[in-house]
Amino acid sequence: MLFKWHKIGLLEFASLLAVLIWIFFRYQHTLNQLHPEWILMAVALGVFWCLRYNLYLPLFLLLLIAAILLHQWLVVLPSSVNWLKQEISAESTIMLNGRIQQRILKEDTVRLQLSSVELSKGDKKLRLPEAILHFPKKRRRIFNFYHGRQLQVIGQLSEVSIDKNRLNLGFTDFRYRNAIYPQTELFRKRNSWVRQLTDRAEFHLSSKALALYLPLTLAKRSFGSRSTAKVFQETGMAHLLAISGLHIGLIYGIILGLVRGFGRLSIRFLEHPRFYAFSQLISLSGIWLYLLLIGMPTPAFRAVFMLSLLVAGRLLGQVHQPLYALFATAFFFIFLNPAVIYEVSFQLSFLAVLFILWFLPLYPHPGENDVLWKRLVKYGLISVGITSAVMLGTWPVVASIFGRLSLETFWLNLIMVFLLGMLVLPSCLLSLLVSALSLGDPPFGLLENSIFSLTEQVVQGWFNVLKFLHHWGDWASFPLTLDWGTPQFILYYTIILGLGKLLTDRFRKIS
Repeated sequence: MLFKWHKIGLLEFASLLAVLIWIFFRYQHTLNQLHPEWILMAVALGVFWCLRYNLYLPLFLLLLIAAILLHQWLVVLPSSVNWLKQEISAESTIMLNGRIQQRILKEDTVRLQLSSVELSKGDKKLRLPEAILHFPKKRRRIFNFYHGRQLQVIGQLSEVSIDKNRLNLGFTDFRYRNAIYPQTELFRKRNSWVRQLTDRAEFHLSSKALALYLPLTLAKRSFGSRSTAKVFQETGMAHLLAISGLHIGLIYGIILGLVRGFGRLSIRFLEHPRFYAFSQLISLSGIWLYLLLIGMPTPAFRAVFMLSLLVAGRLLGQVHQPLYALFATAFFFIFLNPAVIYEVSFQLSFLAVLFILWFLPLYPHPGENDVLWKRLVKYGLISVGITSAVMLGTWPVVASIFGRLSLETFWLNLIMVFLLGMLVLPSCLLSLLVSALSLGDPPFGLLENSIFSLTEQVVQGWFNVLKFLHHWGDWASFPLTLDWGTPQFILYYTIILGLGKLLTDRFRKIS
């Protein structure tokens, strides 16, 4: 079946307008943060795009996602609200588990926004995408409520309200701890292995070096040196200490380089017609094993999932479409948990990758016949282009959420990411590998001591470079709060992406 784009343009516009008007008036008093009108509009645009290019598998997936989202909003959410109104009231005692997404301090209360909430009262349980908790403010509790913590709260309610389908709970008397979930035997073994690796790292490294080593290798927070993490937060470089798409790409490149390097030692493997495919599959398997080791944090999982789509497309001989892989990854995680749309990490990572890929035709392409200095210049220009694209795509979100804009992030990314990929990550991963191979032996081996000593010097030097650059460029960070609504964000990104499309099309014609 062929669809003529020019013949259905008016029908598309009229259908979208009618759907948006109906959704707005139907849900204007019950909309929560997910804003179904914008999500359904994006799905509708995706459907028409699939019809335009006869992409029937993505079309089926989009329709499936739309059906599930509508079922959530029309059936699941209203029934959950009715259950809450009947079962939960002030002075009730409840238990809930959830993941902290945001912490807001007020004069006399601490406000927590939790996602993936499981609420229990007696034998009855209810799952909610999000909830807001209010606690009496006490100094000793503030720093225990950090972003990402899996929290379990048991206490007596003082206030219960439902505002725009979002549950608000106020507590008077309560206790809290880390949420406890049933663990499989494999998960327990993984935790035991990680604890052993952490103990060996603590034996060899100082507190400052450990505060950098653990987040970069095992995705674990270290509280031994808060001043170290504070510098990364002040400079806008905190993303370097959270394993995400940047780290996954670098680690995958390191593994792929090692696999191909070992393969070239044997002419038999090098001349094998499947050598390229085998090296990709071995490297991809290695990155999945590493993801399981670090506990599959969501940003890293998103990056590995997208990387797997790209590698699978290449190996299957399909057209290489990074943007398709990006949107497929985004829809997959929205399908798993619609509330992920309003997670800051999801927004920033999606926008960063989108803008990198959108301006991809503008980046120079190093050739195999280029001399060394020309290749270095092109790699430098690529780094500048990628950093510029990321800042162009993420600054509105950063300014609206964190109330601050840091121009020094531009040159800090250029230098710190380069050092991260060339020195810091390889040395940290080498230490992790040697430490894993030494499990069961006393931590006094000459090789292990030497590798960890080298790693300590590298990460300390990396941190000293950051402090020096921050001391020189502190003037480039200033407060800026954007009070934009959804239409303003859509307008900004539409204009920027539209101008980028015109620029890349013109560049293709010239080149």
